[in-house]
Parts: sequence; structure tokens; C-alpha cells
Amino acid sequence: MEDFPYFLYDPILFPPHAGAMNMYREREGTLRPYSATNPDVLVKSAKTSQSILLDVKKVMDTLATSKPFSNRLMTAAQASQTSVVIDMIRKIGIKNEPDITYNPDGIRFDFYPKAEEENCHIIVSLKWRDV
Repeated sequence: MEDFPYFLYDPILFPPHAGAMNMYREREGTLRPYSATNPDVLVKSAKTSQSILLDVKKVMDTLATSKPFSNRLMTAAQASQTSVVIDMIRKIGIKNEPDITYNPDGIRFDFYPKAEEENCHIIVSLKWRDV
């Protein structure tokens, strides 16, 4: 042992603690099984989001193709006329009315499902000024 200043670790003599972590920060011996998968909620969320995405597409198409509409929306938002902004978006013909927030840099639409189901949420943030 004189040539080697440290003693060698013998895992048989010194077994690791059951909850100890190895060098990769993984717990040893404490693997737990995953719960059984049930895709019903995921499928329902995906179907709900499809209807919301149709409303998102209507709003984005209107903003992208109508420069006068976009200009009126920006002007109303910059003048803090929230009711005008909401009415303009509502008149596009969407089923799910988004929560709308805006600031000097852009506008944000938070789309939620119309029903009481909180299984999806789509956020669209658009810039209208380069910072």
C-alpha cells in the first residue's frame, strides 16, 4: 500500500446507500414505473385546439391581408381604446373570443376554448414595432 496513497474503494465492503446518486446524478435502485397511458385527454385537447386554430387563422388572415384593418387596430390600441379593439376582433367572425393585451411594441391574443374545458390554450404574440 505504500505505492498507492489512497485505499481502493471496495463496493462489497462499502455498498452504496439505496437512495444514493451515482456520478450521473441518477438515483440508484429507486426506479419507479410510469403510470399507464391514457390518450383520451390529449385527443380531446387536440380536437378542441383545432377549432381554436380556425379562429386564430381568421384573425391572422384578416391582419395579414387588410392593411386598413391593421392600421385601425393599431391606432385604437395605441389610443387605449380597448373596447374598440375587442369589437374589431369580434366582428371578424370568430367563435372563441381571445383575451387581448397590447403595449407599444405589439399585441397578444390569448385564445381559450369557449366551453368550460381548460384543456388547451393558444397564445399568439405579434410585434408592430422594431425595438
